Amino acid sequence: MGLFGKKKKPEIQNEESSAENTTSSISDEMKVILEAREEAQQEKEAKAIERQQAQEEAGKALDQKEKDAGTAAANILEGHITPEGMTFFMVSDEVPMTSAPEIEGDIIIRGNVRGTIKAGTEVFLYQGRGDRYTVKVEKIRNESREFVDEASNERCEIEISRGDIPEAANPDEGASTPVQRFAVLTDAKGIEDMSDPACKGMAVAGNPRTIAMLTEYGRFGSEEPVYFGTTMDCIMTSEFVTLAKVSPAKNGKGQVGFSSIKTKKDPDKNYLPVFTDTKIAAIAQKSAFGKQGGTTQFFMLSFAQLAAIARDNHYGGFIINPFGPLTMTIDKDLIDKMVGTHLFAERFGAGAADNASLALGGTGNKSLDNFMANGGPNMPGMQRIVFRNPVNTPEFLALEKAVKTHCGTRPHIVKLLILLANPENDPKDVSYLFVIDCKEEFFDAEVKGILPVIKPFGKSIKKAQFQLFEKMPRPEGVNANFKWLYSKLPM
Repeated sequence: MGLFGKKKKPEIQNEESSAENTTSSISDEMKVILEAREEAQQEKEAKAIERQQAQEEAGKALDQKEKDAGTAAANILEGHITPEGMTFFMVSDEVPMTSAPEIEGDIIIRGNVRGTIKAGTEVFLYQGRGDRYTVKVEKIRNESREFVDEASNERCEIEISRGDIPEAANPDEGASTPVQRFAVLTDAKGIEDMSDPACKGMAVAGNPRTIAMLTEYGRFGSEEPVYFGTTMDCIMTSEFVTLAKVSPAKNGKGQVGFSSIKTKKDPDKNYLPVFTDTKIAAIAQKSAFGKQGGTTQFFMLSFAQLAAIARDNHYGGFIINPFGPLTMTIDKDLIDKMVGTHLFAERFGAGAADNASLALGGTGNKSLDNFMANGGPNMPGMQRIVFRNPVNTPEFLALEKAVKTHCGTRPHIVKLLILLANPENDPKDVSYLFVIDCKEEFFDAEVKGILPVIKPFGKSIKKAQFQLFEKMPRPEGVNANFKWLYSKLPM
C-alpha cells in the first residue's frame, strides 16, 4: 500500500501542475485581452472628452461671436453713428420653405434681430447686387414661438409681405424663394441702386446693408462661402468715405494725399482707411488723423474709385472702419479678385480699377480732365474742366459730316457725342472730347477708326480725347442738354 501510494503521488502532482499551468496560461491571455479592451475604452473616453471639449470651445467661440455682434450692433444703434432712420436690422440666415405664412403670399424669414422691430411697419429688404425692396412686417414670432407686436435683440421669425419684390420670369428662376439667404431687413433707407454706378449717397446714408453684413461677419464669414460672397458683393455695391490732405493749388493744379494706416499684423504695409459713414469718418478725423497736422477732407468713393487708389504701390489694400465698431481688412490680392468679377465689369466697366482718373469719373487722361472736373469726389484745389457744345463753324460742320458718315458704316457705334473741353483757368487749351456709346470690347478699335477721319480737320482745335459713354460721370460731367451728334436709336 505504501508503494502504491508513493507511485500515485507524483501523478497527482503532475496533474495539479498541469492544471496550474493551464490556469496561468488562460489568465495571461485574458489579462492581455482585458488590458487591450481597457486601453481601447480609455482611448474612446479620451476622444469623447476631446470632442466634448471641442464642442464646448466651439460653443464658447460662437457665444463670443454672438456677444461681439450684439455689442457692435448696440454701438451702432445706440450711439452717434446710427444710419439715418435705423432702429433695427436683421440678416436673414434662414428662409424656411416648410413654414406656412399666416397671410397667403407672405414670406417667412428668420434671423437675429438687432434693435427693435415692430409689426405693421414698412421696412426695406436689401439683397442681390444692390437691390432694395419695400416690404411690410406682418407678423413677428419671438424665441418663445409666440406672436408679438415687437421684439428686441432676440432671434425671431418674421413674416413679411412680398411688397415690390418682382415675380420671377419663370419657375426655374427661384419663384418659390423670392428672398435670398443673408438678405438684410432694416428700416434704414439707404441709397442703393444698380442704375447709379457710383452709388451716390450710400456713405451719407450710413451703408445700412454693409453695416448689417459686417456685424454678422464673425458668425458666418469664415464658414459660409455664400455669406462671404454676399458680403463682397455688398462692398462692391457700396460707397465709402476716406480722408485726404489737399495741398494749395499751384499753377491751377493741387495735390491730394490720401491717408494711410498700419496694422499690428502687417506693420510693414500701408492700408487705405475707409469708413462706412461720414459720422464714423468724422470721429476718426478728430481722434486720429487730425493730430497729424494739415487739412483733411472727406472724399466719397465708389468701390471702383477705392480699388484704383488702394491697388497702387503705396498700399497693401484698404481697411473698413479701422477704429471700429466693425472692422474688415481687404488685402490687395482680394481686391484683384473682386475687380475681376462680372459684377465689377457690369457696374463700373473692366479696367476702371486700373486707372484712378478713370475710376474717379474721368476720361483716363489726367492731363485732359484732372479727375474730370471733380466728377468723382469733391477735390478742392484741383483744376476743373469745362464742357460745352461745339460752335457751328465751317471747320466743325465739315468734321461733323465726316464723323456722321463714318459712324453710319460702324455697326458697333450706337451713339456718338462731341464736346469741347478746357481747363477752367485756361479757356484757350481746348480739346475735342469724343464720347462713344458702344460695347467696351469695341472701344479701342472704334477710336483707331475715327482718328484718321478727324485728322484733316484738326486746325483750330488740334487735340482730341476719347471716352466710353458708360464711364462718363452723369449728370455732373456731361450736361443733360448736350445733344448726340449721331445715333442709331430714335432720339
